Amino acid sequence: MANRAHLFTDADNTLWDTDAVFAAAQLEMLRDMERRTGHNAPDDEDRGLAFLRIIDQRIAAVHPDHLRYPPALLAQGLALVLAGKDIAEVVEHVTRPDTKIAGGFAQVQGQFLESLKRIPPLREGVRAGLKAVSAVHVPITIVTEERPERCQSLLAEHGLDSLVTEVISVRKSVEVYLELKRKAGCERCFMVGDQLDRDVQSAAVAGFLAFYFPGGFQPYWVTEMHASSIRRIARFDEIVAEVVAS
Repeated sequence: MANRAHLFTDADNTLWDTDAVFAAAQLEMLRDMERRTGHNAPDDEDRGLAFLRIIDQRIAAVHPDHLRYPPALLAQGLALVLAGKDIAEVVEHVTRPDTKIAGGFAQVQGQFLESLKRIPPLREGVRAGLKAVSAVHVPITIVTEERPERCQSLLAEHGLDSLVTEVISVRKSVEVYLELKRKAGCERCFMVGDQLDRDVQSAAVAGFLAFYFPGGFQPYWVTEMHASSIRRIARFDEIVAEVVAS
């Protein structure tokens, strides 16, 4: 007998707080660049994280690899902006195809990438929510744009791998969600995610009941989007009542 419901969920910043790991690594990079340059970022309650992320997002917006650009470019950009250079000019400089990465910045990049290997903590309600959904035999599929091996590894680290039916790595779009819904063959498909465009709005257009679980990071391309008509949740397990009632 076919399942009446199927839960799909994003992973990074939805199941686990990837942003917390990135924020810690970024602040370590900023402190390092402050020591190297002798200049400090603005002194505020987030210890300069907003200052860094303005530069980060400006670089990502124009670099061909977007958010996957080499972290050494951020280190170099931070050094220049800390020294008083204009952000627009700095971004133009570090994103040129012929930009050379100096040895010191390559070293900072290596430390940053090492820091990103830390295990991100689960977000609120994730363990309880996945257990409750799995207990009523609703299949759970993770839809991620990251490497599936990394996702499987983190599921195992958190002891959640036995609860998840499948991990799918794909660039999310309305067409992808339509195909996932067709393959699931369910009366009701649910999607949970932290990104309004790729996780929530695309899924909703494809006929999913979509939940917006906002995290600590919003990329540059969704800052102007509105979520007034989207179901927001503050904890992952807020979805359970509706999913199990299906």
